[in-house]
Amino acid sequence: MLTSAKKLSLIALTSTISCCVMAESPTRPTTSMDIIAEQQALPCESMLTEFAAEVLKLNPHRMLEQITPISHDQLFHAFTVTDYRDRASHITFHAVENAAGQCQATAIESYLLQTNCADARHEAFSKWTFQGKLNQETMVLTSDRIAGKQAFLTDQSPAVCLVTTRYQVIKPASQ
Repeated sequence: MLTSAKKLSLIALTSTISCCVMAESPTRPTTSMDIIAEQQALPCESMLTEFAAEVLKLNPHRMLEQITPISHDQLFHAFTVTDYRDRASHITFHAVENAAGQCQATAIESYLLQTNCADARHEAFSKWTFQGKLNQETMVLTSDRIAGKQAFLTDQSPAVCLVTTRYQVIKPASQ
């Protein structure tokens, strides 16, 4: 039986290795979610592993799943640190099979940009639709290209923008 420290080390090691290994299909990278799925039953496993591959792509990452095992009808969550060329980000994955027999998965990603949010919106989110403001500092945007994806841009200082994206997919559990 693995202790928590050994389990964490194993996941860190396997996630580091898995970030760059391709699965059988040349279009889908293997991620740490695939490794976690091999170790325990996940709700909506097929959809969740595909979703993680779509979100993480080939970027190096480390993932830590929840500590207690769950059954297929309970909420699963995993915390991920992802390295991009110019920054790091935190991504939290959630998944559950709901009472209607649908798989719901959400990825919430947060990172800092070294610019104000007005410039970030112009440079990185120019093709997103402005939905409104949550408060004086936080803009809410919706992706025109990716259904179910939103961005929240919050000024932290004159030259720092906290970006949080939320990406949700819902599919029949059989997929």
